[in-house]
Amino acid sequence: MRCLASPAARPVLPPSAPRAADAAKTSLRWSEALPGVLAAGLGGRTCQRLARADRETGRAQPVARAGVRPRARRRRLIELGLLGGAGIASAEAEVDDSDYSAKAKRLLEDPEVKFIRDLQAKLELVDGRSGRRVALPKLLKPGGALHDADLLCIGEIHDSPGDHAVQRLLLDALTYALFLELRSSEGVAAAAPRGRTPQNLSPQRVAVGVEYFSRQQQPTLDTLIFDKSKDALGSSPSKFREACDWDRVWSYDWELYAPLFRFCQLNLNRIVGLNLPLEAVLVVSRGGLEAAPEWLREQLPPLDLTQEKHRRRFEDMLRMPLEDAVGRMSLPLSNWSPKQELNKMYQAQVLWDEYMANTAAKYLTDVGGRLVVLAGTNHVWRDAIPERFERMTASRASAGDPPRKAVSVVPWRGEQLPPLGACDFLVPMEGPGGGEELAQDLLRQRERLRGQSRVFPAGYL
Repeated sequence: MRCLASPAARPVLPPSAPRAADAAKTSLRWSEALPGVLAAGLGGRTCQRLARADRETGRAQPVARAGVRPRARRRRLIELGLLGGAGIASAEAEVDDSDYSAKAKRLLEDPEVKFIRDLQAKLELVDGRSGRRVALPKLLKPGGALHDADLLCIGEIHDSPGDHAVQRLLLDALTYALFLELRSSEGVAAAAPRGRTPQNLSPQRVAVGVEYFSRQQQPTLDTLIFDKSKDALGSSPSKFREACDWDRVWSYDWELYAPLFRFCQLNLNRIVGLNLPLEAVLVVSRGGLEAAPEWLREQLPPLDLTQEKHRRRFEDMLRMPLEDAVGRMSLPLSNWSPKQELNKMYQAQVLWDEYMANTAAKYLTDVGGRLVVLAGTNHVWRDAIPERFERMTASRASAGDPPRKAVSVVPWRGEQLPPLGACDFLVPMEGPGGGEELAQDLLRQRERLRGQSRVFPAGYL
């Protein structure tokens, strides 16, 4: 969800959200499929159970209106790519290993690649709990916070080129550190043309979870990364842009996000759609949870609406800049009370946080590795996705799944640091050595290498 930094930016939903008349048509179109979409979107195992139940019993699953045949509903889900398309590991396993071996070129002493490694080596983050500066390479070593995190959440102001460049720089640094670790564990030289195990099939795999795509779009996202055929979606940016319905589901400047998609495509970082369908969010944002039909409420994760500081920050961001709203997080709550007229909007905001945390938890349970979440800054503070994710995974620890750790990283431009503990780390964006300066260095490299032969990742960050 977008960061709301001024009254002019108040709508919780993207500007491309359907109008009332269009929403009526949309709800009719989805009335048969949405309950199954949400159920099937809960994870690969749920999809398999749902498909098996349809085959063996022919019993209808809950739908929004009576009279829909199970076979018709199942066919609709197949058309949406939700059944038979949720096998995460199988999609990755189909990649030709020769594609992966080409990545080893980046380990050679290419001067442009070394330029990127030097930028990463000199980048310093600020510890959100102590206020001390910490070098990025230290955080990427075993025992370092970024290395040991199961879920790494990196924030963004959606229209900031600098934030997006820093996200890609951190994503590449983590992927590269884990790549070197994998090669070392297998006794294979880092610059060898091929290792024993491709990184995207190893415990050191790194996937990228994003808020602007939903679970139902996963087959499209997998096609971008893993389908190498001549006319696949990934063969041209325009094909993927149209297939993912970018201009409706997100509508921010495509050019700000296209480099990330290309980077993931070349580096075989799987993109994971974290969110729920826009139509379901519309139901909650307009009528509140109490007005949502029972079948919808049954498919949603529990929403923790009790965090008063989270609620106050949400309301503050509707009327003041981000840095001012965050600064108020340390103020006492004794003289504050929530505005009841904002309850529905707040429920929609928390729904996005909880649903994205739920998707991340299920992905890591089913697949493992690391998941880097790229989302609006308001979603990556500790009390948003990270703590909700940790709460979900802690509740599963009794069932044999280990509790998982989330780490939040926030690009920061304020003169004063946020309250201690609001996030795990900050990336100072302004001043010498800051994120904006590094972003300009990367932009100049992209322009310098445009149209030339280059060694990945030089010119792609």
